[in-house]
Amino acid sequence: MKRQGNLNVENRTIFVGDNLEILPGINSSGIDLIYLDPPFNTKKTYHAPIGSSAEGASFVDTFHEEDVKNEWLQTIYQDYPDLAEFLEGIKGIGPKSRKKDDLNFCYCAYMAIRLIELHRVLKPSGNLFLHCDGVMVHYLKLIMDCIFGHKNFRNQIVWKRTAGEMKGSQHKSKKLMVNTDYILWYAKNKKIATFNTIYQPLSQEKQYDFDKEIEKLFPLIDEQKRRYTDKKTTPIFSSRSMGARPNLCYTYKGITNPHPSGWRVKKERLIEMDKNNEIIWRKGKSPIRKKFADNYKGKLETNIWTDIPNLTGGQEYLGWPTQKPIKLLERIIEVGSNKDDVVLDPFCGCATTCFTSEKMDRKWIGIDVSEDAYNFVKKRLEEAPEALNNLWKISEKVKLGVERPKRTDQGKDYKKQKYVYVFSNPAFKGIYKVGIAKNWKSRLYQYQIGAPLRDYKKELVLETPYYRQIEKHIHD
Repeated sequence: MKRQGNLNVENRTIFVGDNLEILPGINSSGIDLIYLDPPFNTKKTYHAPIGSSAEGASFVDTFHEEDVKNEWLQTIYQDYPDLAEFLEGIKGIGPKSRKKDDLNFCYCAYMAIRLIELHRVLKPSGNLFLHCDGVMVHYLKLIMDCIFGHKNFRNQIVWKRTAGEMKGSQHKSKKLMVNTDYILWYAKNKKIATFNTIYQPLSQEKQYDFDKEIEKLFPLIDEQKRRYTDKKTTPIFSSRSMGARPNLCYTYKGITNPHPSGWRVKKERLIEMDKNNEIIWRKGKSPIRKKFADNYKGKLETNIWTDIPNLTGGQEYLGWPTQKPIKLLERIIEVGSNKDDVVLDPFCGCATTCFTSEKMDRKWIGIDVSEDAYNFVKKRLEEAPEALNNLWKISEKVKLGVERPKRTDQGKDYKKQKYVYVFSNPAFKGIYKVGIAKNWKSRLYQYQIGAPLRDYKKELVLETPYYRQIEKHIHD
């Protein structure tokens, strides 16, 4: 099997099954970018329209307490006490089912345990984009803060998916029209995570506007017929805040920076820039660089995306109930990954992420409960125009995974280890807190902030693969 670095899964594999059954078999820190478009907790059942490519596809977007497994809650409680406290705190908030199930709690538990696994498989330089709507975005952001850390939050992207109109009804609407989705973007480690600068796209229809914008932003023309501006440009002198830089203190054309911070570039580079007519020499003022129109790529992209319409028909539309446009995935993949990186979609549906990753020269893995995803990606590759890197030839290389992969990053005798802890408090003599935790210091802190005097202390902490047996022994 060919592997990508630390990854133990072949490129172009679609796994069929619950992603929580598949993800534990994937090595840690092997994925560069994750995009997930999970259920939104809309309390609805979705069906693909009759006659569409996805006819027969459906899923229920409602979660009940019978769907929440005790081992999920145990893992969350042991490894993420802040997350466990959040889940406890939202009980009673939101709708109930006819069985009195707390629907928001059930959904959050379902998502939390999967996001924990997705965080594990992501590389330190990796990014995760979670697609949702306004129903659960505030809950999901807090879950992500608990797992990824709030410092690793990058953006909340607002996608205007449709111009939209209110559905017809005999009742007068009492709220504003909703036509946006949200994409929560987190890095595993914000300091080293991949980020590629992107610019707002300029269509042919807007080319005239772009020309006007160029004339406005770059009103000057030099002797080489190049448009430029002398506004908001970079100075050639270093600022005082940069401190003394004696290696960049020199005289050129009789000009010297009066401050010890010197020039911004070495003398050789300054001479080259001067020959290329890239500097504006101002009498009695410090020189500045020209900013040329031919280097202008447009306005930097913002977190509000209004130029990608949702799919309601056309050749790209397959009829999948929650299908997303290829252009949306192209933008996400472009900003958060590089060529040959590995992209994972754990709810891959009609395989838009997989198809787009192939198109953009990324490796990819998909997971879905239905085998339809495997059939869809093969169909989309087979029917792709030959101009798109001969994608039709790739369809035969797509693999169907029906079993959990076997991890290769743990060793033959690997056993997961956790801490067994015993905490005491002098205010409660003879009573002890006994439990299991991935981070015992975090668990102790949780007890501390709940105590008036914050005087809980450690009696015993033991890291062991036999944590369940030892905890039971202590309790017995």
